[in-house]
Amino acid sequence: MVGCGGAVAETEQESALETREDAIPDCSAGGTYIIYYSDPSYTTEIGGRGCNCYLYGSWGKTSTYRQTFIDYCG
Repeated sequence: MVGCGGAVAETEQESALETREDAIPDCSAGGTYIIYYSDPSYTTEIGGRGCNCYLYGSWGKTSTYRQTFIDYCG
């Protein structure tokens, strides 16, 4: 049967994405941490990613509205 949309994804491909584990970034040189916000007012944090005092952290969602902080843990 022919449809209007693109090709249907295989079940195996969908499952692989659901269980994907990326490598944790190397934070041995310090690094930066990015906080993501819900809108251009930068008042509501919705996520964060990056290295903070040599430890990697990740939570929530990403967005276009973000601020980058440099790690000075020395």
